Amino acid sequence: MKETIMNGWTFMRWLRLIMGTYIVFNSFSDKNYMFAVIGGLFIFQAITNTGCAACANVPNKNITQTDTENIEFEEIKSEK
Repeated sequence: MKETIMNGWTFMRWLRLIMGTYIVFNSFSDKNYMFAVIGGLFIFQAITNTGCAACANVPNKNITQTDTENIEFEEIKSEK
């Protein structure tokens, strides 16, 4: 966990941290505590380097096709 927190700080991680901090401070100054929870979620995502639940199943590696010799194409003609 310490390795995750200390390494891999990208632009998006910094952006989530800054947005979360801004939302938390503004929500406490306006006494609107529901937004503090949302800002806390942004801060949590930035610190733990996690995303939304829907994005968790997306693979991180690029998928490349190595066999490009046997590609077959079918010509489709439109009728006018």
